[in-house]
Amino acid sequence: MDDAAFELQKLDALLAKGKWYFILVFGVLYWGMLTSLVVALIHYYISGDPFWAELQRALYIYPISGILFGWFAWVQIHRKRDKLRAQ
Repeated sequence: MDDAAFELQKLDALLAKGKWYFILVFGVLYWGMLTSLVVALIHYYISGDPFWAELQRALYIYPISGILFGWFAWVQIHRKRDKLRAQ
């Protein structure tokens, strides 16, 4: 099996889990939570504000933004799969 067929198979398996699964797991959990943690750490070291207060603030902003990030990534994966199928 060549690389394009293997990648197409992986993308199909990922898309088979569903749109909302992808958005919630990859957008909100992975991107949103990790970005919240990184931003809270950066603010803690730069400004000296309490870490937990920064994390609480970041946990409101970035997981919500993760919905948009997850949707955008979902659209990109669909486009990539369509290009691979066209080959």
